[in-house]
Amino acid sequence: MKNIVAIAIGAFFGAVCRFFISQLSLGSFPFATLFINVIGSFVLCFVAEITVEHIKISTALRHMITTGFISSFTTFSTFVLEIVRFLMKGEFTVAIVYPLLSIVLGLLTSIFGFELARVISERQQKEEYDAA
Repeated sequence: MKNIVAIAIGAFFGAVCRFFISQLSLGSFPFATLFINVIGSFVLCFVAEITVEHIKISTALRHMITTGFISSFTTFSTFVLEIVRFLMKGEFTVAIVYPLLSIVLGLLTSIFGFELARVISERQQKEEYDAA
């Protein structure tokens, strides 16, 4: 039950953050959704790597961040809807560039999240070793 409550709390805050960011409209290109999904990719991979492999946190807190916050913050359905809208308007170039850009940036930030977590963990281990 504790995990479910933690997920619900995280989901609330993730959805609220997504709502506020999505209100920042910058023309017809869906920069807000792109930003949300790319940042979400980074945070999910960073948190997953650092909390499973290096820094121990409670299962409930991990679920709150990953399953709760990130899952309600990122938005695949909105991403697909935006692509369909571009296709329906005949904006085929944007309908191709947008998902490609989203995937490439999402993968790059995910890799960066994993690597950053690894570097932080190694630095922390080195400092602990040097202090001992």
